[in-house]
Amino acid sequence: MITRILRLFFRSLLPNLLLLVSISLGAQSISGRVTNEKKEPIPFANIFVRELNSGTSTDTDGNYFLNLDPGQYEIVISSIGYESLFIKVPIGDKPTIRNYVLTSTAQELEQVIIKASKRDPAYEIIQNAIKSREKYFSELRSFKSDVYTKAIEVVDIEKKEKKKKKAVTVELAPPGEFTDPFDNKAESEEKYKNTNMVEIKSVLYYQAPNDFKEERNAYKLYGTDVGLYLPNFTETDFNFYQNLVEMKGLAEAPIISPLSRTSILTYKFRLEKSVKEDGLTVHKIKVTPRKSSNSTFEGHIFINDSIWNINRLELTINKGGLKLYDRLTIRQNYQQIADGSWNPYRLEFDYFTKSGKRKSFEGNTLIFYSNIEKNISFPSKFFGNEVSVITREAYTRDSTYWGEERPEPLTVDQMKVIYYRDSIFAAQNDKDYLDSIEARYNKITVGDIIYDGIGKRNIAKKKEIYFGPLLSLIEFEVVGGWRLGPYSSYFKRWESGKLLYTAGSINIGLRNRDILFGHSAFFRYNPYKLGDISVDWGRQFYSINSFDAYLNQLSISNYILNDYMNVSHRIELLNGLFISTDARISFRSSVADLDGESILNEVIDETEPLDFEPYDAFITETRLSYTPQQRFMSEPNRKIILGSKYPTFSVGHRKGWPGVIGSDINFDYVDFSVQQDIVLGVFGNSKYKFITGTFLNTQDLEFVDLNRFRESDPILYSDPLNTFQLLNEELSTTNEFIEFPL
Repeated sequence: MITRILRLFFRSLLPNLLLLVSISLGAQSISGRVTNEKKEPIPFANIFVRELNSGTSTDTDGNYFLNLDPGQYEIVISSIGYESLFIKVPIGDKPTIRNYVLTSTAQELEQVIIKASKRDPAYEIIQNAIKSREKYFSELRSFKSDVYTKAIEVVDIEKKEKKKKKAVTVELAPPGEFTDPFDNKAESEEKYKNTNMVEIKSVLYYQAPNDFKEERNAYKLYGTDVGLYLPNFTETDFNFYQNLVEMKGLAEAPIISPLSRTSILTYKFRLEKSVKEDGLTVHKIKVTPRKSSNSTFEGHIFINDSIWNINRLELTINKGGLKLYDRLTIRQNYQQIADGSWNPYRLEFDYFTKSGKRKSFEGNTLIFYSNIEKNISFPSKFFGNEVSVITREAYTRDSTYWGEERPEPLTVDQMKVIYYRDSIFAAQNDKDYLDSIEARYNKITVGDIIYDGIGKRNIAKKKEIYFGPLLSLIEFEVVGGWRLGPYSSYFKRWESGKLLYTAGSINIGLRNRDILFGHSAFFRYNPYKLGDISVDWGRQFYSINSFDAYLNQLSISNYILNDYMNVSHRIELLNGLFISTDARISFRSSVADLDGESILNEVIDETEPLDFEPYDAFITETRLSYTPQQRFMSEPNRKIILGSKYPTFSVGHRKGWPGVIGSDINFDYVDFSVQQDIVLGVFGNSKYKFITGTFLNTQDLEFVDLNRFRESDPILYSDPLNTFQLLNEELSTTNEFIEFPL
């Protein structure tokens, strides 16, 4: 079956897609990559077409793309610090791919250096470091290291107390029933109790250029890790000996290194002082961008004299170039190990973000590398898509273990955070406390009955049953209007990670006195393989086109009455490869015999409901989806998917079975899809979804099962991956089709 689908796609649908793409472009294209002599990308290089007096620029990875009509063009490629490249390119009737290499303008840089050196010796020091960077660029090709990570929310108690009003008022109250306004201890303790912190001890394995694996053998959380920066290794592998420093997860685009080949054109340098440290003269140099930019640092870099390498640095990125924070400061320290090489061993982040006028978050993350073993030969299949493993023992480490493993002692404030958080954790897990919380939750109040609903929770067994409030008894359906009925749910979670969730409702229509009901059950029986089983059954009004325009969704002509039962299963066969199966039996009938009047008739022009003879339908669907190189983390009782740089490919087959359980339909439908989330750096994020498919058999195909394309909404903007914005009517087909929403 898969072979037939692929044959259909490549023989008939793919050529149509390429034809549509070529028509939409209206011209042929030239694309490629611009790099320097070191094969490093040159971002934002100018691509100028003389004949058109216009052009484009490369993105952060040095890639470019241009649409050009067939002909001969003279193209000029230029960038500051590089010699311009003049080339003639013929554009024919096929796309052209050309990669170009720009040569550094050493003479121009030397002239800048000579002029700058008359003002400050920092320029000569930086130039010596630039000349030596090749030596230090790749000293760590493979290694094993112990890693300690600590992230904490920063709370400045003294600063907060200074902001308190000088005037003090005390409301009259019985002795002991008010807080002494001069007692700052209570307020300080409250701040520590609300401060969050996490510590992680792990072993890191790395092999250039991008392979890494982390084994977490100790993990301690104080409070919550929400807001704290806890990166994986690839997000902290900052190499300042490169022209561009990749700030994955932090910055919108790569940042120009102070030791870039052309850094003197980007930054101003000033020598602040030179001091002796461990027998070496260390130069402290102030780094300032020549122009405000999202791709520059500001701060200090410390260079070792004579050997001309980085001793340490402290550089800041401000709001414009960051994804999550308003300000980020990086401190990176290097040390010389036994073999004489210098390697980063301490990395620290200070980050700040502000939300609104009053709310702000400030945090600090420390990463410490120790016991570094270099030049390790790993087995051929040692590295894979599993980038992190957390052992079961990681969550059981006591205070004695952490006291011995911390590379740096905790500050007084950090020790107070641990003390108060541990005391809160102990109190919150005390049986008497849990019983009191459970009793309080299970207590029924008037507010619960009317607004919030009634719940009964068993914390020890991790289960809960819930009944909706009185207000939830009132529902509204397009067919027939107002309805009344209750809702309830049940949840259960096991220590193994398995979980069960069920929910159900039943209601009666006030106009037609008809009964609708529905119940669903979901069971995750294999948390590591994401194995799920779900069952649904009931009687509901079914929307023929659930993604139709909003106004069409309010029309009775879009609905039928559906009695159904559905059984589904989904599991991961191999990493990134999922199979899902679904079987459903339905009894479909018209709503023409029901009174469809409601308040909607006063708002929209109602159309007549669909009138047809009732029939049974038994339909199965099988789908395979695959995401290449899907990265993941493994915890003792679950798997956490981290995503992939590749799209997800999916192929599916839907079958209407004649004669099975009285089924009156007979059709076969196949489809193939590709979808992906794309991070475009400074250009933002995007998604795309390509779908192609067709009916292979339409012997007994009912209108409900047609492939539909929704009509656009005239005003409202809906999800572009499931809808269209320029289609003035709803369309349907049984033939081959292509959808490519962006």
